[in-house]
Amino acid sequence: MKGLWMVARREIIVRGRTKGFVISLLVTVVLMIGLTLLPTLLGGDSKYTIAVTGEGSTELAAAIDGIGESGESDLDITVEEVDDANAARAAVEEGTADVAVVDDTTIISDGDVDQQLGLVIDGAHSAVVTQRQLAEAGLDPQLVGDALTVTPLERESIDGEEDGARTGIAILVVILMFFLLMSPTMYVATGVVEEKSSRIVEILLSSLKTWQLLGGKILGLGVLGFVNIVVIAASALGGAAATGLISDLPDGIGSVALSAIVWWILAYAFFASLAGALSSMVSRQEDMSSTLTPLTLLMTGCYLVAFIGTSQPGSMMTLVLSYVPPFSSFMMPVREAAGDVELWQSAASAGLMLLASIGVMAIASTIYKRSVMRTGSRVKVKDLFSKAS
Repeated sequence: MKGLWMVARREIIVRGRTKGFVISLLVTVVLMIGLTLLPTLLGGDSKYTIAVTGEGSTELAAAIDGIGESGESDLDITVEEVDDANAARAAVEEGTADVAVVDDTTIISDGDVDQQLGLVIDGAHSAVVTQRQLAEAGLDPQLVGDALTVTPLERESIDGEEDGARTGIAILVVILMFFLLMSPTMYVATGVVEEKSSRIVEILLSSLKTWQLLGGKILGLGVLGFVNIVVIAASALGGAAATGLISDLPDGIGSVALSAIVWWILAYAFFASLAGALSSMVSRQEDMSSTLTPLTLLMTGCYLVAFIGTSQPGSMMTLVLSYVPPFSSFMMPVREAAGDVELWQSAASAGLMLLASIGVMAIASTIYKRSVMRTGSRVKVKDLFSKAS
């Protein structure tokens, strides 16, 4: 194992110090934080200050506070009473107040009033004036209010808000799985071809075994890919916590995230092993793209069917493919994000994917061993196994 860890350490140090890796890591952090801040930025400011003065200002302030305490509005509103109309206008001009209400008749603002804020002020104004007019007419405002109060209808949505949130999370998981698998997998292929074309592999194999060289490369680049995942998760959770969005996430999202990481590890072992084997069959970077075509088609196919599955997590296609490697590495996280998977189902699917990854690693090791030292034209798989002793 010493040789394996030595190669892995070399890959981590060499690849981890490249400008491309560092820059992509920083871009990822900025992107994830930006995505979590985007709803807040697009949603505008939810904190407002209202200056009130004149007749009925005390009652209006109490009514606005009552709307906020009742939960009818999600705005954070502070009401301040000022001396007169001039003071109210000055507060708006100086920016210490967003709007001002004068004598319970006029709203002063610098530009258009936010629609939600306007609804709150109008609702409070209507309540205050209604009670005043009822009192002037000799009617008991409390009795009239009780008579006019109607319990609102309860709302039940078949496609609830939480289901929509889970669908969005499933889509995000699929997209991240694809790109976070593609990058380190291609690094494995590129590294194998670089070592073979430069003949460095001949020097390395003089003191290492082929499984140590290939396994160490896959392990080292996998560690860097795992670091990428941790950075993305930390950035997203940090941004969500800072903006308060974390409280809006569906229950069990933590277990979904942990499960997705496990699925990424299994999928990476599968696809990176294939990449190492296929790339060892060519000696030039120009030939690598065509050689890896079956791999890229397979990964893209997994991504596309999983993306379709996000809109139909309970369909027969999603159910079947969630147990078929390597589609299961994309499909099962989709089902888990939808929240309809039992523990034994995830365990069974993961077990099958693990067996498939081990099998692919064994075959890839054989192909790599028999082709990595062959230079010149592209090596064919049938030639490798037909000539094997």
